[in-house]
Amino acid sequence: MMVSKNKIKRCISTLLIVSLKVSYINAQIGIGVPNPTNPVEIKTNAGNIVVDPSGRMGVLVANPKVAMDLRGGTNGSVAIGNTTKTAAEAGAGTLRYVASPAIGVKGYLEFSDGSSWVSFFPKGKPRIIVMASKITQDTYVFESAVPSEIGTKSGVVQRRSSYLTNWAEKLDSDSGVPTANFNPATGEFIAPRDGVYFATFTFALQSSQVNTGANNQTEAIWEVRNSAGTITQRVKTNNGYASDTGGSPNAVPVGSACTVSVYLNKGDKLRPFIWITVAFDGTVSQFDTSGSGAYNSLTIVEQ
Repeated sequence: MMVSKNKIKRCISTLLIVSLKVSYINAQIGIGVPNPTNPVEIKTNAGNIVVDPSGRMGVLVANPKVAMDLRGGTNGSVAIGNTTKTAAEAGAGTLRYVASPAIGVKGYLEFSDGSSWVSFFPKGKPRIIVMASKITQDTYVFESAVPSEIGTKSGVVQRRSSYLTNWAEKLDSDSGVPTANFNPATGEFIAPRDGVYFATFTFALQSSQVNTGANNQTEAIWEVRNSAGTITQRVKTNNGYASDTGGSPNAVPVGSACTVSVYLNKGDKLRPFIWITVAFDGTVSQFDTSGSGAYNSLTIVEQ
């Protein structure tokens, strides 16, 4: 029986393909390794990199225990970078490093849970902390029925809204790193990131006789403005006083305090101000600055 040359060629080609496939399936790749015992082995100056039959990779590890095992030497670390992908795009389980000089810890790790990036801070959640005291008489009247009264004052003007200015800053830090989120000249704090902030401030005026009058009271007020300067929130504490403390020397130290927890968006401004209506002698009252501002202080802490 005669067989055509074409059929012979086809048979030879088929045998070669089968032979190559079988050789490929059974082959082991060794780079710098003459007789590799794993599917892949690569020789380096420090040791071998292997991929075992289970698909586990060992870097300087002969018998990797997990998908990638780096525990073969003193320098068995792994370096990761950042990504602009969303947590959903990256997929659950993705890890990234966020270098953030705007945050006190300077850098931190995040992992994706499939929908959000979850931060891990080795020293705890970053926190803004501001502390200041007031030992000057400086205020700034910013709301008054008389436009000419708007401006810098020495002391507290009755029945006028006044910012407390020129604070002595004690601390302005982000996780221990000094920052400039608080302006001691104006008493204004600008949130560097979204979050809940706990804020408290106190003030006390020099002791004086409260004369007969109706609605004696003082108000300590926290004001929130957005980045455009629009007022979004005001929280106040109202302290009332007796209508008459009697004749001299029955003087009392009039004052108040306000403590709040407020949510601030990045760029929102938080600032304390006061309003008083107390029937003192005269129309301007002075702060009690004894004790290096112990009676006039503020604290802001990121929650």
